[in-house]
Amino acid sequence: MTVGTAEPRVTLAHGGQLRGLWEEGVRVFRGMPCAQAPRGALRFAAPVPASPWSGVRDATAFAPMAPQLPRAARADAPMLGGDDCLAVNVWAPPAEPGAHLPVMVWVHGGGFFRGAASEPLYDGAALARRGVVLVSVQYRLGIDGFLHFDGEEQAAPANRGLLDLLLALQWVRDHIHAWGGDVSRTTVFGQSAGAGALACLMGMPASRGLFQRAILQSPSVACQTLEEAAAARRAVATLAGVEPTLAALGGAPQTAVLHAVHRLASEPALRQQHGLGGRNFFPLRPVVDGQVLTAPPLEALAQQWAAQSPDLQVLVGSNAQEMRLYHVPGGAIDRVTEAQVHAFAQDVDLTTDAAEALRHMLPPAQQTHGEWLCALQSDYYYRVPAQRIAALASRWARSAYGYEFTWPSPQWRGRLGAAHGVELPFVFGNLHTPTGQELAGPAPPAALSEALQQRWVAFARDGHPGWAPYVGAQPPVEHVGETLFCAPHAQPERFALWEGVL
Repeated sequence: MTVGTAEPRVTLAHGGQLRGLWEEGVRVFRGMPCAQAPRGALRFAAPVPASPWSGVRDATAFAPMAPQLPRAARADAPMLGGDDCLAVNVWAPPAEPGAHLPVMVWVHGGGFFRGAASEPLYDGAALARRGVVLVSVQYRLGIDGFLHFDGEEQAAPANRGLLDLLLALQWVRDHIHAWGGDVSRTTVFGQSAGAGALACLMGMPASRGLFQRAILQSPSVACQTLEEAAAARRAVATLAGVEPTLAALGGAPQTAVLHAVHRLASEPALRQQHGLGGRNFFPLRPVVDGQVLTAPPLEALAQQWAAQSPDLQVLVGSNAQEMRLYHVPGGAIDRVTEAQVHAFAQDVDLTTDAAEALRHMLPPAQQTHGEWLCALQSDYYYRVPAQRIAALASRWARSAYGYEFTWPSPQWRGRLGAAHGVELPFVFGNLHTPTGQELAGPAPPAALSEALQQRWVAFARDGHPGWAPYVGAQPPVEHVGETLFCAPHAQPERFALWEGVL
């Protein structure tokens, strides 16, 4: 294969061809539909595979992101994206079909209501240059992907966004050979809601065989009960000014529904007013419906894996100060009251004694109400779920590896620290992007990015990231900071506080 020809092409399994681009020695194919556009009668239906075609299709532009609003949306903010969003993108080194390159499939985060595979932060070229075929996928978000319509499952099955991801993985299985990818060495990886979605898939029998390795970065595994899902549906409908039915919400102006979800996501008091407790940080989540999801992810993994050990290798971890992403910008961390801390602990069924014990494990300067709430929420939403998944994988899966990202971002006058998402520009090698600089500052250490990429690719290639596996009474994890070293968590007793809660 000649690098630099004007039009790299691939032929898919059904015979149709795709025309991509060469970009700095990497073949790039964007916006390839893996499912029919979920519009009209398909808007709330299970995804339908894209139809085959003959001839050559252009694959040089991203598909629209799933409908959403900007992160800092005003009341008159227009909608971003469009309904023809179910697409995949591929970055691949020069290779022929049958080259047997490892495959990495990226699932973006965004609280299940925003985000896109097209974000420059997720450009896959740097990882592709290391010898992997990098695939990024989009799935339905917001009410289209995750609002549960109780009693209307025939028209609108639960967890449609998860079903989209299953279909995208089936597309990878069927077609990635065209880029030289080895379907028997497929690693899924995701962050936040993306990692949470993957944790859901890992507990679903339908996903078996679609991937052999998984990297979960700060997995957000909290799911809604049927009662919580009903409260979320009523809240969205009330704010959008319609009835809480499939017909009414489907027929409502899309911007009105998007603004309703956005308001619920950004205003904790509004969530509480509509009966959505502090257990779920965002208003829409996967729902334990009894069919697509038979149990919450941690419980489902324990049940499924005990019944049949998975042929799966798992790498999972979190960041040391996750919730600073949400509490430091804007100064909310300095306005937290003791009552708010205790209200959160009560919402998640953590005892007052356990909450107080966690506070006293913090350095004296970090025992303010804001830092205390940050620590509690960081543990509940991300750090403890990552530890629990590592422990389950250590017991049942082929192998397990853990990490903790501790590099302190200098952003927000040094207060952002090792917050949620700060590892992303390092993993993708995209420190120069606007979001990369927003998270990691103007002069982040390139050597740390190099080290993380090497470790992620080594895991995808060989199943071994280069540090000791997560085994034993005090299992080691890779500490990823200004230096990298493998050692047990510094405060295992902090995780023990959550026994019986998570």
